[in-house]
Amino acid sequence: MLLVLKPGGRTRILLLSLAASVSLSACQEMLPIPRIEPTLDGWSQPYQGVSGIRIHAFRTGAVRNIEGAVFAGGSWTSVIEMGAWAFVIEHPTAGLTVFDTGLAQRARSEPDHYVGWLGAKLGMLDVPVGAGLAEQMRAAGLNPAEVRRVVLSHLHFDHTGAISDFPNATVVISASEKEWVLHEMTRMDFVDTDALAGIGRWQVVDYAVEKPLATLMAAHDLLGDGSILTIDLSGHTPGSTGMIVRTAEAPVLLTGDAAWTEKSWRWPARPISAWNMQRWLEQAWRIKKFAMLEPHLVVVPGHDDMAVAAIGAASFIAHDPPGAEPRRKPAPGQLS
Repeated sequence: MLLVLKPGGRTRILLLSLAASVSLSACQEMLPIPRIEPTLDGWSQPYQGVSGIRIHAFRTGAVRNIEGAVFAGGSWTSVIEMGAWAFVIEHPTAGLTVFDTGLAQRARSEPDHYVGWLGAKLGMLDVPVGAGLAEQMRAAGLNPAEVRRVVLSHLHFDHTGAISDFPNATVVISASEKEWVLHEMTRMDFVDTDALAGIGRWQVVDYAVEKPLATLMAAHDLLGDGSILTIDLSGHTPGSTGMIVRTAEAPVLLTGDAAWTEKSWRWPARPISAWNMQRWLEQAWRIKKFAMLEPHLVVVPGHDDMAVAAIGAASFIAHDPPGAEPRRKPAPGQLS
């Protein structure tokens, strides 16, 4: 079992004044563009996928924030809404694997638990009734009790919220992420330790002993058949992990927060902060180079509603949010 420590205090939102100062310093810092060799190590072409694999995408809610508090150089008068997506991989022989679990339903009734009093007052979290991953899975004909593995891209609350709904699953994280949450919790203000405390079975992936794949730093064969691979995408956090799913028609790269949106890896648009900004930039360029060299690659950012909706692969199913009802209008003083 992974033991976790409670961080001091309950403040889990960056105050705008602090974010502004961070943004200014980030804009002033010039980072060198990394050199990524134009080779696909261990990646065979032409692409051959695995028949019978399907990816289900579920929007579990959203996080709202001022654009300037999210992206360096962003507008301080515009609000962006970033969907909290969770993914279920349906494998013909290995059953169900979840990649990130999205927001907890608790975030609807107790938003201050996750983003503090100010974030709750500003309406930073939007969690519709019935948007929980387990509920949406059942509606789609997928049984949460049959999930064998939950791979967490990292341990921020909007990726781990529904972890308790999968008690029969082994939870997979990277060794670096485990060490960080154990020993450097003061830097992880957005980790909900309540969600992690009840996990019984962990599988830790050490990318230091794994080999590179394509343009990426390291990959771990999750099932042993090459169909699902976890990827070292460290930078956003010390142990950030992505996933490549080799569907029949295309390889699908789930980035987690290594790329919040499509512009995060295409441009790349820099986040306001990261555990290691130079490493984040290198990972963005590695993804970009991979997409340049592998024309079939489908890149799925962790928080980009438009990018998810635009994916046309037959094996990728983006499910409609529950009810498909109009979003509620924010109360006075809330972000809109």
